[in-house]
Amino acid sequence: MITDSLLLVADAVPILVGGEAASSVIGLVVMILAGMVAITKGGDLFTDSSVEIARITHIPPVVVGATIVSMATSFPEFMVSLTGTLSGSAEFAVGNAIGSCLCNIGLIIGVCTITYDILARRSGRQTGIATDRTMLTGPGMFMLGSCVLTCLFSLFDSGGAVITGEPTEFGLSRWQAAILFFGMFWYLGYSIQVARQARFEMSIGDDVQQNPVSPWTAMLKPSLVFIVASAIVVIGSRVMVCNGEAIALRMGVPKLVLGLTLFAVGTSLPELSISLIAVLKGHEALGIGNIIGSNVLNICWVLASCALVEPLPIGRQTILLDLPVTLLLTVMLIAFPWKSGRITSLAGGMVLLVYVPHLLFITLANPFPQP
Repeated sequence: MITDSLLLVADAVPILVGGEAASSVIGLVVMILAGMVAITKGGDLFTDSSVEIARITHIPPVVVGATIVSMATSFPEFMVSLTGTLSGSAEFAVGNAIGSCLCNIGLIIGVCTITYDILARRSGRQTGIATDRTMLTGPGMFMLGSCVLTCLFSLFDSGGAVITGEPTEFGLSRWQAAILFFGMFWYLGYSIQVARQARFEMSIGDDVQQNPVSPWTAMLKPSLVFIVASAIVVIGSRVMVCNGEAIALRMGVPKLVLGLTLFAVGTSLPELSISLIAVLKGHEALGIGNIIGSNVLNICWVLASCALVEPLPIGRQTILLDLPVTLLLTVMLIAFPWKSGRITSLAGGMVLLVYVPHLLFITLANPFPQP
């Protein structure tokens, strides 16, 4: 009896962690709902622990969101892209990383701003998600710079990238990837400098703290919650994507549509849940910082590390459509709040109007079919 129970538990583990889909339709629906609950609850705990870490360490929430939080939420993209590269599907890393950048701005920023404004109008609060100039001139410029570099690099040196055994016209070479990878350390170094400056200014303005608890002891609980919540969000995302894919395939949805929608959005579910919850709970800097930091890391960490393993082939669709749209959305995200200091629902609607038609066009029209 005990042996049978252990076998049942062992068989259920892959399903519970998103490694396998449930076998029945009811099981698929139940697991999708369970994944949604896990993402929501995990995102709630993740946001609260991130804010607590920022409070204890005196680091601005935007810096926490643009570094620690964005690294945690970008981990699914990193694992999916690296696994694809190591298994011989290097071109998949490009689609995953660039697709996530598109989704982060076009979908997540759009959904967050529109949702926030609807709730703000009902409660009589000021509409528009607050952003500050430091966020735009710091992490925002890193995001723009990494996107521009990727566009330029992909045009003039394929670096020996191949696809289906044939050399590609466009690609990301190892030396280009090394420059982008260095950009990640530059970005993290800049963030550390900003955090130190903020802590110094706060220490000057504060009176002597009467706190008998050491900072390391105070950090223990929120750090553990942060780690556990990260795992819950990632597992919940995997469960939703895995079982959602199974349902879609049973309904006859083409794999091309799945790849361009479910997986692009699926690996961005951590960013979506955490940014939306952070914004709705009044921690706008944490939510927007997460999106900007995630885009920087998608290029300088995810894309660059994969290209260091193997030169990445870049298709004509990416050159002519995906990268230009990514650059356009990046400029829009920086330009809209530059003077007003707020990202309004109008701005959110405009990025959605760029992202959704682009997604529908490449999915339905398939302008550059793969061989």
